Order: sequence, then C-alpha cells, then structure tokens
Amino acid sequence: MIRLENPLVSIIIATYNSSHLLKFAIQSVMDSDYSHWEIIVVGDCCTDDTAECVSSFLDDRIRFINLEENSGQQAKPNNVGLTLATGQYVAFLNQDDMYFPSHLANCISELEINKVEFLVVPGLKIPPVKHEDLIKENFEAHLVSVHPNGNFSSNVFSVASCWFFKRSTVDQIGPWKMEKDLYFTPSQEWLFRAWNSGVKFHFPTRTGVLVILSGERKDSYKKKSSFEHEFFFNKLNDSLFKAKMYEMAAIFAHKKLQQELFFNPKLLIKRLAGYPLDWVLKKLAIHPSELRFFLAWGKRGNLIKHIRKTTGL
Repeated sequence: MIRLENPLVSIIIATYNSSHLLKFAIQSVMDSDYSHWEIIVVGDCCTDDTAECVSSFLDDRIRFINLEENSGQQAKPNNVGLTLATGQYVAFLNQDDMYFPSHLANCISELEINKVEFLVVPGLKIPPVKHEDLIKENFEAHLVSVHPNGNFSSNVFSVASCWFFKRSTVDQIGPWKMEKDLYFTPSQEWLFRAWNSGVKFHFPTRTGVLVILSGERKDSYKKKSSFEHEFFFNKLNDSLFKAKMYEMAAIFAHKKLQQELFFNPKLLIKRLAGYPLDWVLKKLAIHPSELRFFLAWGKRGNLIKHIRKTTGL
C-alpha cells in the first residue's frame, strides 16, 4: 500500500446559524502546525450569514454545503460530511470547539506509530463562566474524553471533536444513526459501534482540543456572540495559560474523587454495583447508557428533546 508522506485530513464541521462560533473553530484549524487538510462545513439549512463566514476565509481548502431541510441534529450533517471526505484521515470538529495548534500533527503521528485506526484524544473543557469572572481568570477547566488505563469505557462521554480516525474505518462502522431512533446521543452510539466492530483504538495521554459545550449554556443558540470563545481563542498558543488549565483540571478531578470516596459513598457503591450489568450489556453489543436513558426518558429521542429545550435550540 502506498503511504502518503503528507496525508490529507478531512475535518467535518456540522453547523447551524452560529457563525459567531464557527469562525473560531475554522480559524483554529487554519492556525494548526499541520496544513494539508480540507474543511467540510455542512450547514443544517442555515439561514444566517454562515456562507459569508466560510467564504471570508478565502481558502479553497474550505467548502460549505448547506442542506435544503433542517434536521435539527448533528447526525445528518456529519453523515453528509463523511460521504464528501476525501482524506486518508477524518476528524469531526464541533462548531463550538477549537483545536490546539499541534493537535492534527500529533494525531497523524500517534495513529501511525501505534498502528491503530481510531484515536480519542482528551480535551480541556470550560464549564460556563460569567464574564466578570473570566476577566479575572477565575474559571474552571475539566478534562474530558479520558478513558481509564488506555482502554475504551462506555461510561466516558467522548466529545466528537476529540476523535481522529482513518477514513477506511467509516465503511466498517457505517453512518451515524438519527436521534429519533436512539435513547441516547448519536455520537456515543457511533463511537460504541466503532469499538464493538473491532476498530483498533488508542487513547493518547495529551490534550488536543478546547471544548466549550453550547449544550451546557442556557439559551446559547439564541445568542450571537460569545465572550468565552473570544477569550480562549486568544489563549490557544499560550503554553503557560494551558499549563494553568491543566493545573485547574487536576485539582478539580482530585476534589471530585475525594467527594465520591469520602462524602458521597452511595454514588460510588451504585457505580460499582452497576459494573456487572454494564459488562453483560456490552457483551450483547448494547451500550449501557441505552438502558439507563430508556429508564430515565422512556422514549427514543426524548433525551435530545430535553437538551434542545434547555439550550433554546
């Protein structure tokens, strides 16, 4: 097999009427140390200035496809992006997230060195913070998409922006399923299907993505500006600031562990008691969250409806 020395990476960004966030996501890719990529922006029937936002970058590596009908979810735009991807490698980038500059180059190296097909790279997530607190640099940072002991765990929510995989695996996994057909999120179902189908995973011990989840911010989709994105985008190249975020994340994780061990043992016991059931469900190729969310929400698609109502989408 011919191995490209400078392989093309296809980056898929699903978006909907959020050009004020999209511009940061795209610019973070353009500022990457690695430059042989294409960005496929798929609009879910956008009606704002998304097309103008994409064209303003004046870069023929970036293209925009706007769906004729709104699906109200990421699954359909991501599936369209997968059919259009021409790269040897593929990555998703949520419209509200950003890559650190070295992320793409590191991903290519790690895939090849470890002889695997799929990476899940830890991210640094910023919980909601008030403007006045952010100015004082008084905020929290959490590590996300961290799988224990380098093994896949269905109990870990892995943000799609943290994935990096070979294009050849898509034929093995198949397309994303629609929200209406699932009890939990399409992204985690797709990732679980990848693991269950025998795709070779690797979990790097470095962070590559800055995660700012719109879904955690009330009415976030109604707003047309984000002081958080403005602030953190300007810090992506600041190694000292990144070290500070690592420190914050480590302290938070230790506090959380102490809370569960010493102050909330019922939660720990509940989790330990659930492991045998999780093991059985995974052996049956059933994601454990499918059962939990079925008991919590009752019908397929209800979880996503709740999230959409909370965020104002």
